[in-house]
Amino acid sequence: MEVSFPDRCGFLTRRIFPSVFFVGVVLVLTGCVNILKPPEDILYEDIPEYSWETLLLQHSFNFNYNSYSDVFSFEVRGKGQVVMPDALRFKGTWKLGEEERVLDMAAAGSFQLEKEGGQWVARQRSEETKIIDQVDQVLRYSLLRKKGKGFELVEDEGKVLNYSFTPALAHLDPKFEKEFDAILVIDGRTLLAKEIHVISDDEEVGFDFEISSVNRAKKIGLPFSANFMITYDHEWGSTGKATRGLKKRLKELGRESRIHVRQGEIEVRLALPVDESIARALGEPGQLTILGLNLEGSGPTINKRGEVSDIFHVADTVAWPVVKSVELGFDSLSRPLLETELVKSEPLSRSFDYLGVAVDGVLYEVFAVDNPLDLIRISNVATYQDVLALALKLEKDMRAKMNFVDQKRLR
Repeated sequence: MEVSFPDRCGFLTRRIFPSVFFVGVVLVLTGCVNILKPPEDILYEDIPEYSWETLLLQHSFNFNYNSYSDVFSFEVRGKGQVVMPDALRFKGTWKLGEEERVLDMAAAGSFQLEKEGGQWVARQRSEETKIIDQVDQVLRYSLLRKKGKGFELVEDEGKVLNYSFTPALAHLDPKFEKEFDAILVIDGRTLLAKEIHVISDDEEVGFDFEISSVNRAKKIGLPFSANFMITYDHEWGSTGKATRGLKKRLKELGRESRIHVRQGEIEVRLALPVDESIARALGEPGQLTILGLNLEGSGPTINKRGEVSDIFHVADTVAWPVVKSVELGFDSLSRPLLETELVKSEPLSRSFDYLGVAVDGVLYEVFAVDNPLDLIRISNVATYQDVLALALKLEKDMRAKMNFVDQKRLR
């Protein structure tokens, strides 16, 4: 079987070759560019969903973007960078008929920044900076089909895998009048999405998205501008340790900051906002402890995070490990998790029903008493924002605590 595509979008001729392909777990180290092996035993039909959903769990990537419609005389073209969980920078051009303008924007959360009078001014986020959402919409129709039926393997070249799919391009073809050819190109080593190419049968509508430099960027390239402010109430620990730790965590998150202490409150000025759940976690110590747990006893009860019915009694704190490394990753169903390497993790006693791992007093995982604790997996975390906040706390722990007060827009 052979499928050909027009040269305008850079497609190549694809052929199907049968092959055997074995893969296993991708883990990404926060602050590291390495991507390790993808999941073992993954099936061909599961790879397209894995390739896209997993890309969105990486720390960062660069992209080239081109979306056009000759029907509406419209085109957006440019390149950009994504730093998770939500920061985006894009430079390019926007054309509609005879009108053309240069785009130079950054965005995070519900806001975007545009240069105005030499200052980066915050505005409500527009469709122009929702590029990743647009790519997701193009893929989503096929991703939602059960058992991988939304994608068909066209070719396995070893270095790349090519899948055809039915795209959703409502914004470029609102009347649904056109037929499209679409290809998802996947990196054969990492199984991450590499290219998405879509073109109509008459070549009047096209969409191209190309990914590169995964996990190489620590932050988006943006001059500092004080557009938002997070305020913390300093609860305990030295102010110096609190401000230094906060700055390190924000830097790891990809945010430049300016920190001031005023009348006991710590004010953090940022160019782009931070998700509130992350902002709250940034002020917490990040202290990991190993607890001795019993099913019955006189000690205080503690609920395993996310499982209210699973109640344990805390008999004692039996170890205060040092965190050596934190790997942010996901399981075979693309649910976020952490793998944490610990030093000095051996408990003083194993004479309990269970051992538990707690961070800042919250119980995240429960293990059998004979379970090794030098390398632990924390999977009981609800969202990507939560697991990212936990990774930041563990990687950059501090001997201080701040309570989140609010985050507000300055201009």
